[in-house]
Amino acid sequence: MVRADIIERQERISGTPMLERIASIRESLVAAGDEAQQLRHLPAWASREMADIGLYRYALPPELGGENLRAREQIEIVEAVSAIDGSVGWCVQISSEINALVIRQMGPALATKIFDDWYALVCSGLGPPNGPNPGRRCRRDGDGWRLNYQGSFASGAPNATWNYLMAAQCVDEATGEPAAASFMIPKGEFEIVDTWDTSGMRGSGSHDVRMADCYVPPEHLLPARSLAPSELWDNPTYRNPTHAIYNKAAVALGVCTGAIDNFVDLAMGKVPWGLSTTLKDQPVVQYRIGEAKAKLMAVRAFVMDTQDRLETHLGPLPAKGGRLVPDWEYFWPALLACAHAAQTCREVVSMINNTAATTGCRMDSPLERQLRDAQQAANHALISYRHYEQLGKTFVGHPPADSYKALIQPV
Repeated sequence: MVRADIIERQERISGTPMLERIASIRESLVAAGDEAQQLRHLPAWASREMADIGLYRYALPPELGGENLRAREQIEIVEAVSAIDGSVGWCVQISSEINALVIRQMGPALATKIFDDWYALVCSGLGPPNGPNPGRRCRRDGDGWRLNYQGSFASGAPNATWNYLMAAQCVDEATGEPAAASFMIPKGEFEIVDTWDTSGMRGSGSHDVRMADCYVPPEHLLPARSLAPSELWDNPTYRNPTHAIYNKAAVALGVCTGAIDNFVDLAMGKVPWGLSTTLKDQPVVQYRIGEAKAKLMAVRAFVMDTQDRLETHLGPLPAKGGRLVPDWEYFWPALLACAHAAQTCREVVSMINNTAATTGCRMDSPLERQLRDAQQAANHALISYRHYEQLGKTFVGHPPADSYKALIQPV
Protein backbone atom coordinates (compact mmCIF):
# COMPACT_ATOMS: atom_id res chain seq x y z
CA MET A 1 0.00 0.00 0.00
CA VAL A 2 2.84 2.42 0.81
CA ARG A 3 5.97 2.83 -1.29
CA ALA A 4 8.16 -0.20 -1.79
CA ASP A 5 11.18 1.50 -0.22
CA ILE A 6 9.26 1.99 3.05
CA ILE A 7 8.28 -1.69 3.13
CA GLU A 8 11.88 -2.66 2.41
CA ARG A 9 13.22 -0.34 5.10
CA GLN A 10 10.88 -1.82 7.69
CA GLU A 11 11.77 -5.39 6.71
CA ARG A 12 15.46 -4.53 6.98
CA ILE A 13 15.37 -2.93 10.42
CA SER A 14 12.94 -5.49 11.88
CA GLY A 15 15.63 -8.14 11.41
CA THR A 16 17.02 -6.75 14.68
CA PRO A 17 14.70 -7.23 17.69
CA MET A 18 13.22 -3.93 18.84
CA LEU A 19 14.64 -4.18 22.37
CA GLU A 20 18.12 -4.46 20.85
CA ARG A 21 17.42 -1.42 18.68
CA ILE A 22 16.39 0.54 21.76
CA ALA A 23 19.54 -0.52 23.62
CA SER A 24 21.64 0.66 20.67
CA ILE A 25 20.40 4.27 21.08
CA ARG A 26 20.18 4.31 24.87
CA GLU A 27 22.61 7.22 25.24
CA SER A 28 20.57 9.26 22.76
CA LEU A 29 17.37 8.50 24.68
CA VAL A 30 18.99 9.64 27.94
CA ALA A 31 20.12 12.86 26.28
CA ALA A 32 16.69 13.32 24.71
CA GLY A 33 15.03 12.97 28.10
CA ASP A 34 17.31 15.57 29.68
CA GLU A 35 16.81 18.05 26.83
CA ALA A 36 13.05 17.44 26.83
CA GLN A 37 12.86 18.59 30.46
CA GLN A 38 14.09 22.01 29.35
CA LEU A 39 12.13 22.24 26.09
CA ARG A 40 8.96 20.67 27.54
CA HIS A 41 8.80 18.49 24.43
CA LEU A 42 10.89 15.87 22.70
CA PRO A 43 13.67 17.50 20.63
CA ALA A 44 13.29 17.08 16.88
CA TRP A 45 16.61 15.29 16.47
CA ALA A 46 15.57 12.67 19.00
CA SER A 47 12.14 12.13 17.47
CA ARG A 48 13.80 11.53 14.12
CA GLU A 49 16.38 9.12 15.55
CA MET A 50 13.59 7.21 17.31
CA ALA A 51 11.62 7.04 14.07
CA ASP A 52 14.71 5.73 12.31
CA ILE A 53 14.58 2.53 14.39
CA GLY A 54 10.82 2.16 13.94
CA LEU A 55 9.57 3.42 17.30
CA TYR A 56 6.47 5.00 15.79
CA ARG A 57 5.59 2.27 13.27
CA TYR A 58 5.77 -1.04 15.13
CA ALA A 59 2.01 -1.24 15.72
CA LEU A 60 1.15 -0.59 12.07
CA PRO A 61 0.34 -3.46 9.68
CA PRO A 62 2.97 -4.62 7.16
CA GLU A 63 1.04 -3.00 4.30
CA LEU A 64 1.78 0.39 5.86
CA GLY A 65 5.41 -0.37 6.64
CA GLY A 66 4.80 -1.57 10.19
CA GLU A 67 5.73 -4.62 12.26
CA ASN A 68 2.19 -5.65 13.19
CA LEU A 69 3.05 -6.26 16.85
CA ARG A 70 0.43 -7.31 19.37
CA ALA A 71 -0.24 -5.91 22.83
CA ARG A 72 2.42 -7.86 24.77
CA GLU A 73 5.24 -6.83 22.43
CA GLN A 74 4.04 -3.22 22.34
CA ILE A 75 4.02 -3.09 26.15
CA GLU A 76 7.57 -4.45 26.30
CA ILE A 77 8.78 -1.71 23.95
CA VAL A 78 7.10 1.13 25.84
CA GLU A 79 8.39 -0.28 29.15
CA ALA A 80 11.96 -0.40 27.87
CA VAL A 81 11.99 3.23 26.73
CA SER A 82 10.09 4.48 29.80
CA ALA A 83 12.63 2.83 32.10
CA ILE A 84 15.21 5.13 30.47
CA ASP A 85 13.01 8.25 30.59
CA GLY A 86 9.31 8.62 31.29
CA SER A 87 8.62 11.51 28.91
CA VAL A 88 10.42 9.82 26.04
CA GLY A 89 8.49 6.63 26.76
CA TRP A 90 5.26 8.61 26.80
CA CYS A 91 6.03 9.98 23.34
CA VAL A 92 6.72 6.46 22.07
CA GLN A 93 3.47 5.05 23.39
CA ILE A 94 1.25 7.93 22.30
CA SER A 95 2.67 8.20 18.79
CA SER A 96 2.77 4.47 18.04
CA GLU A 97 -0.71 4.15 19.53
CA ILE A 98 -2.41 6.99 17.65
CA ASN A 99 -0.65 6.06 14.41
CA ALA A 100 -2.34 2.67 14.71
CA LEU A 101 -5.70 3.79 16.11
CA VAL A 102 -6.48 6.25 13.32
CA ILE A 103 -6.33 3.57 10.61
CA ARG A 104 -9.08 1.43 12.14
CA GLN A 105 -11.73 2.86 9.81
CA MET A 106 -9.45 4.68 7.37
CA GLY A 107 -9.58 4.11 3.62
CA PRO A 108 -6.43 3.04 1.76
CA ALA A 109 -5.93 6.34 -0.07
CA LEU A 110 -5.64 8.43 3.11
CA ALA A 111 -3.63 5.74 4.93
CA THR A 112 -1.15 5.70 2.07
CA LYS A 113 -0.95 9.49 2.00
CA ILE A 114 -0.12 9.66 5.71
CA PHE A 115 2.26 6.72 6.03
CA ASP A 116 4.16 7.15 2.78
CA ASP A 117 6.20 9.44 5.03
CA TRP A 118 8.55 7.30 7.16
CA TYR A 119 8.45 9.99 9.84
CA ALA A 120 4.64 10.14 10.03
CA LEU A 121 3.52 10.96 13.55
CA VAL A 122 -0.09 11.69 14.50
CA CYS A 123 -0.97 13.72 17.58
CA SER A 124 -4.42 14.36 19.00
CA GLY A 125 -5.56 17.14 21.33
CA LEU A 126 -8.89 15.97 22.74
CA GLY A 127 -8.90 17.36 26.28
CA PRO A 128 -10.46 20.60 27.58
CA PRO A 129 -8.68 23.65 26.14
CA ASN A 130 -6.43 25.79 28.30
CA GLY A 131 -7.13 29.51 28.11
CA PRO A 132 -8.78 31.56 25.34
CA ASN A 133 -9.57 29.55 22.24
CA PRO A 134 -11.80 29.62 19.15
CA GLY A 135 -14.22 27.11 20.67
CA ARG A 136 -14.95 23.47 19.89
CA ARG A 137 -17.18 24.00 16.90
CA CYS A 138 -17.44 22.81 13.33
CA ARG A 139 -19.75 23.22 10.37
CA ARG A 140 -20.20 21.62 6.98
CA ASP A 141 -18.55 23.44 4.11
CA GLY A 142 -19.45 21.85 0.78
CA ASP A 143 -18.19 18.28 0.82
CA GLY A 144 -15.79 19.07 3.65
CA TRP A 145 -15.96 20.69 7.08
CA ARG A 146 -14.65 23.86 8.67
CA LEU A 147 -13.22 23.74 12.20
CA ASN A 148 -12.83 26.26 14.99
CA TYR A 149 -11.40 24.14 17.73
CA GLN A 150 -8.82 23.94 20.49
CA GLY A 151 -8.03 20.85 22.57
CA SER A 152 -5.41 19.89 25.12
CA PHE A 153 -3.07 16.96 25.84
CA ALA A 154 -1.74 16.66 22.29
CA SER A 155 1.35 14.72 23.38
CA GLY A 156 4.13 14.81 20.81
CA ALA A 157 2.54 17.72 18.95
CA PRO A 158 5.79 19.63 18.22
CA ASN A 159 7.03 16.72 16.07
CA ALA A 160 3.66 15.68 14.62
CA THR A 161 2.95 15.56 10.89
CA TRP A 162 -0.84 15.17 11.35
CA ASN A 163 -3.44 15.91 14.01
CA TYR A 164 -6.46 13.69 14.60
CA LEU A 165 -9.72 15.19 15.89
CA MET A 166 -12.47 12.86 17.07
CA ALA A 167 -16.05 13.68 16.07
CA ALA A 168 -17.37 13.52 19.62
CA GLN A 169 -15.13 16.43 20.68
CA CYS A 170 -16.55 18.91 18.17
CA VAL A 171 -20.11 20.30 18.03
CA ASP A 172 -21.82 20.79 14.68
CA GLU A 173 -23.11 24.38 14.68
CA ALA A 174 -26.11 23.41 12.55
CA THR A 175 -27.40 20.61 14.78
CA GLY A 176 -25.91 21.20 18.21
CA GLU A 177 -24.83 17.56 18.13
CA PRO A 178 -21.38 15.99 17.81
CA ALA A 179 -19.92 16.18 14.31
CA ALA A 180 -20.88 13.48 11.81
CA ALA A 181 -17.21 12.97 10.90
CA SER A 182 -13.75 12.78 12.44
CA PHE A 183 -10.89 14.76 10.97
CA MET A 184 -7.25 14.42 9.93
CA ILE A 185 -5.43 17.76 9.72
CA PRO A 186 -1.91 17.96 8.24
CA LYS A 187 1.00 19.88 9.72
CA GLY A 188 0.79 23.56 8.85
CA GLU A 189 -2.98 23.64 9.24
CA PHE A 190 -3.05 23.26 13.02
CA GLU A 191 -1.32 25.53 15.52
CA ILE A 192 0.46 24.38 18.67
CA VAL A 193 -0.49 26.49 21.68
CA ASP A 194 2.20 26.39 24.37
CA THR A 195 0.23 25.26 27.43
CA TRP A 196 2.17 22.23 28.74
CA ASP A 197 4.05 23.39 31.85
CA THR A 198 3.92 20.50 34.29
CA SER A 199 6.20 18.61 36.64
CA GLY A 200 5.41 15.01 35.68
CA MET A 201 5.93 13.93 32.04
CA ARG A 202 7.31 17.41 31.56
CA GLY A 203 9.06 16.53 28.33
CA SER A 204 6.07 15.01 26.54
CA GLY A 205 5.05 18.18 24.68
CA SER A 206 1.37 17.66 25.53
CA HIS A 207 0.35 21.15 24.45
CA ASP A 208 -2.99 22.36 23.08
CA VAL A 209 -3.65 22.24 19.36
CA ARG A 210 -5.76 24.91 17.68
CA MET A 211 -7.57 24.96 14.34
CA ALA A 212 -9.02 28.38 13.52
CA ASP A 213 -11.26 28.55 10.44
CA CYS A 214 -9.56 25.36 9.23
CA TYR A 215 -11.04 23.66 6.17
CA VAL A 216 -10.89 19.84 6.12
CA PRO A 217 -11.45 18.43 2.61
CA PRO A 218 -13.49 15.25 2.10
CA GLU A 219 -10.38 13.15 1.46
CA HIS A 220 -9.21 13.90 5.02
CA LEU A 221 -12.43 12.82 6.72
CA LEU A 222 -12.98 9.70 8.80
CA PRO A 223 -16.25 8.16 10.06
CA ALA A 224 -17.65 9.65 13.24
CA ARG A 225 -16.80 6.46 15.15
CA SER A 226 -13.33 6.29 13.67
CA LEU A 227 -11.85 4.29 16.56
CA ALA A 228 -14.50 1.57 16.51
CA PRO A 229 -13.21 -2.02 16.30
CA SER A 230 -11.83 -2.65 12.84
CA GLU A 231 -12.48 -5.41 10.35
CA LEU A 232 -9.82 -4.08 7.98
CA TRP A 233 -6.75 -5.56 9.68
CA ASP A 234 -6.02 -9.10 10.92
CA ASN A 235 -4.18 -8.14 14.10
CA PRO A 236 -6.60 -8.33 17.09
CA THR A 237 -4.98 -5.17 18.45
CA TYR A 238 -7.24 -3.27 16.03
CA ARG A 239 -10.23 -4.74 17.85
CA ASN A 240 -8.71 -4.48 21.33
CA PRO A 241 -10.72 -1.82 23.21
CA THR A 242 -7.85 -1.27 25.67
CA HIS A 243 -5.23 -0.32 23.07
CA ALA A 244 -4.93 3.25 24.33
CA ILE A 245 -5.13 2.00 27.91
CA TYR A 246 -2.44 -0.68 28.05
CA ASN A 247 0.04 1.75 26.51
CA LYS A 248 -0.41 4.14 29.44
CA ALA A 249 0.05 1.29 31.90
CA ALA A 250 3.23 0.31 30.08
CA VAL A 251 4.73 3.74 30.73
CA ALA A 252 4.00 3.38 34.45
CA LEU A 253 5.59 -0.09 34.49
CA GLY A 254 8.70 1.22 32.76
CA VAL A 255 9.10 4.23 35.06
CA CYS A 256 8.78 1.92 38.06
CA THR A 257 11.36 -0.48 36.63
CA GLY A 258 13.78 2.38 36.07
CA ALA A 259 13.25 3.72 39.59
CA ILE A 260 13.99 0.37 41.21
CA ASP A 261 17.11 -0.09 39.09
CA ASN A 262 18.35 3.41 39.94
CA PHE A 263 17.70 2.89 43.63
CA VAL A 264 19.63 -0.39 43.64
CA ASP A 265 22.57 1.44 42.04
CA LEU A 266 22.32 4.13 44.72
CA ALA A 267 22.09 1.59 47.54
CA MET A 268 25.36 -0.04 46.51
CA GLY A 269 27.38 3.01 47.52
CA LYS A 270 25.38 5.47 49.60
CA VAL A 271 26.06 5.74 53.33
CA PRO A 272 23.26 7.85 54.84
CA TRP A 273 24.22 10.78 57.02
CA GLY A 274 24.59 9.69 60.63
CA LEU A 275 24.99 5.99 59.82
CA SER A 276 28.02 3.81 59.19
CA THR A 277 26.75 1.27 56.66
CA THR A 278 25.66 1.51 53.05
CA LEU A 279 21.99 1.35 52.17
CA LYS A 280 22.45 -2.11 50.68
CA ASP A 281 23.37 -3.51 54.12
CA GLN A 282 20.33 -2.11 55.92
CA PRO A 283 17.49 -4.62 56.49
CA VAL A 284 14.75 -2.05 55.88
CA VAL A 285 16.24 -1.21 52.49
CA GLN A 286 16.54 -4.88 51.57
CA TYR A 287 12.92 -5.35 52.61
CA ARG A 288 11.71 -2.42 50.53
CA ILE A 289 13.59 -3.54 47.43
CA GLY A 290 12.06 -7.00 47.76
CA GLU A 291 8.59 -5.52 48.26
CA ALA A 292 9.02 -3.18 45.30
CA LYS A 293 10.14 -5.98 42.99
CA ALA A 294 7.25 -8.21 44.06
CA LYS A 295 4.63 -5.53 43.50
CA LEU A 296 6.04 -4.54 40.13
CA MET A 297 6.27 -8.12 38.89
CA ALA A 298 2.75 -8.90 40.12
CA VAL A 299 1.05 -5.98 38.36
CA ARG A 300 3.09 -6.52 35.22
CA ALA A 301 2.01 -10.16 35.09
CA PHE A 302 -1.61 -9.07 35.62
CA VAL A 303 -1.42 -6.69 32.65
CA MET A 304 0.31 -9.17 30.36
CA ASP A 305 -1.98 -12.07 31.26
CA THR A 306 -5.19 -10.11 30.73
CA GLN A 307 -3.98 -8.69 27.41
CA ASP A 308 -2.93 -12.13 26.16
CA ARG A 309 -6.31 -13.58 27.14
CA LEU A 310 -8.22 -10.67 25.59
CA GLU A 311 -6.45 -10.82 22.23
CA THR A 312 -6.58 -14.63 22.11
CA HIS A 313 -10.31 -14.38 22.81
CA LEU A 314 -10.74 -11.91 19.92
CA GLY A 315 -8.82 -14.21 17.60
CA PRO A 316 -8.83 -13.73 13.81
CA LEU A 317 -11.15 -11.40 11.94
CA PRO A 318 -14.87 -12.17 12.27
CA ALA A 319 -14.90 -13.27 8.62
CA LYS A 320 -12.43 -15.97 9.65
CA GLY A 321 -14.27 -17.07 12.78
CA GLY A 322 -13.06 -14.50 15.30
CA ARG A 323 -14.82 -11.76 17.26
CA LEU A 324 -15.26 -8.09 16.46
CA VAL A 325 -15.60 -7.14 20.15
CA PRO A 326 -14.72 -9.02 23.34
CA ASP A 327 -17.14 -10.42 25.86
CA TRP A 328 -17.32 -8.39 29.07
CA GLU A 329 -15.64 -11.14 31.09
CA TYR A 330 -12.45 -10.68 29.03
CA PHE A 331 -12.67 -6.89 28.87
CA TRP A 332 -13.03 -5.84 32.48
CA PRO A 333 -9.94 -7.70 33.81
CA ALA A 334 -7.77 -5.93 31.22
CA LEU A 335 -9.18 -2.56 32.30
CA LEU A 336 -8.63 -3.31 35.97
CA ALA A 337 -5.10 -4.60 35.39
CA CYS A 338 -4.02 -1.41 33.65
CA ALA A 339 -5.42 0.94 36.30
CA HIS A 340 -4.03 -1.23 39.10
CA ALA A 341 -0.59 -1.26 37.47
CA ALA A 342 -0.47 2.54 37.25
CA GLN A 343 -1.64 3.07 40.83
CA THR A 344 0.67 0.42 42.25
CA CYS A 345 3.67 1.75 40.32
CA ARG A 346 2.94 5.22 41.69
CA GLU A 347 3.01 3.81 45.22
CA VAL A 348 6.18 1.80 44.64
CA VAL A 349 8.10 4.72 43.12
CA SER A 350 7.02 6.91 46.03
CA MET A 351 8.25 4.28 48.51
CA ILE A 352 11.56 3.99 46.68
CA ASN A 353 11.98 7.76 46.64
CA ASN A 354 11.21 7.92 50.36
CA THR A 355 13.81 5.24 51.07
CA ALA A 356 16.42 7.19 49.08
CA ALA A 357 15.73 10.14 51.43
CA THR A 358 17.21 13.53 50.46
CA THR A 359 19.08 12.05 47.49
CA GLY A 360 15.77 11.16 45.89
CA CYS A 361 14.53 14.75 45.85
CA ARG A 362 17.61 16.34 44.31
CA MET A 363 17.00 17.67 40.82
CA ASP A 364 20.04 15.82 39.45
CA SER A 365 18.69 12.47 40.69
CA PRO A 366 16.77 10.27 38.23
CA LEU A 367 14.60 9.23 41.16
CA GLU A 368 13.25 12.78 41.45
CA ARG A 369 12.07 12.78 37.82
CA GLN A 370 10.69 9.27 38.11
CA LEU A 371 8.62 10.26 41.14
CA ARG A 372 7.03 13.07 39.13
CA ASP A 373 6.50 10.86 36.09
CA ALA A 374 4.96 7.98 38.04
CA GLN A 375 2.48 10.39 39.62
CA GLN A 376 1.57 11.95 36.28
CA ALA A 377 1.10 8.59 34.57
CA ALA A 378 -1.26 7.46 37.32
CA ASN A 379 -3.25 10.68 36.90
CA HIS A 380 -4.26 9.87 33.32
CA ALA A 381 -8.01 9.39 33.03
CA LEU A 382 -7.70 6.04 31.28
CA ILE A 383 -5.76 4.45 34.18
CA SER A 384 -6.74 6.62 37.15
CA TYR A 385 -7.81 5.39 40.59
CA ARG A 386 -11.46 6.08 39.60
CA HIS A 387 -11.55 2.80 37.68
CA TYR A 388 -11.49 0.88 40.96
CA GLU A 389 -14.91 2.35 41.75
CA GLN A 390 -16.28 2.13 38.21
CA LEU A 391 -15.36 -1.53 37.91
CA GLY A 392 -16.16 -2.28 41.54
CA LYS A 393 -19.75 -1.25 40.88
CA THR A 394 -20.13 -4.02 38.34
CA PHE A 395 -19.12 -6.65 40.92
CA VAL A 396 -22.16 -5.77 43.03
CA GLY A 397 -24.72 -5.78 40.27
CA HIS A 398 -24.52 -2.34 38.67
CA PRO A 399 -24.22 -2.15 34.87
CA PRO A 400 -20.88 -1.16 33.28
CA ALA A 401 -20.32 2.56 32.79
CA ASP A 402 -21.38 3.97 29.44
CA SER A 403 -17.75 4.89 28.72
CA TYR A 404 -16.82 1.20 28.92
CA LYS A 405 -19.75 0.05 26.83
CA ALA A 406 -18.86 2.58 24.12
CA LEU A 407 -15.45 0.93 23.69
CA ILE A 408 -16.98 -2.40 22.72
CA GLN A 409 -19.79 -1.19 20.47
CA PRO A 410 -19.36 -2.20 16.81
CA VAL A 411 -19.87 0.41 14.10
